[in-house]
Amino acid sequence: MITEDQIRSYALSLPETDEVDHWGKPSFRVRNKIYAVIQPDGVSLLVKLTADDRAAYTTMDPAVYQVPPKYATLNYVIIQLELVDPNELKSLLFKAWSLVAPKRVVKSFVT
Repeated sequence: MITEDQIRSYALSLPETDEVDHWGKPSFRVRNKIYAVIQPDGVSLLVKLTADDRAAYTTMDPAVYQVPPKYATLNYVIIQLELVDPNELKSLLFKAWSLVAPKRVVKSFVT
């Protein structure tokens, strides 16, 4: 299973990411815009996605990717850490980061 430390290490490697407490949970942000939150259960992670990506992932594997009712109108998905592929999680964290990071920062990091 992917650990909180592994999530933290990867998230903080992305430019301009800060770790900030969010109601007692570690959140990862760029310029105060949240893109991921480690859940208190320690086995799931809330990640920001586009509406299309959220629909695709929750349809593809609903055991791994879920949308709790309180997030039904928001573009976030809960990822079950014991079930998700580590490389897929890195890809999703990158996508989430790129949604909130300034475009020039994303472009300079990717190229």
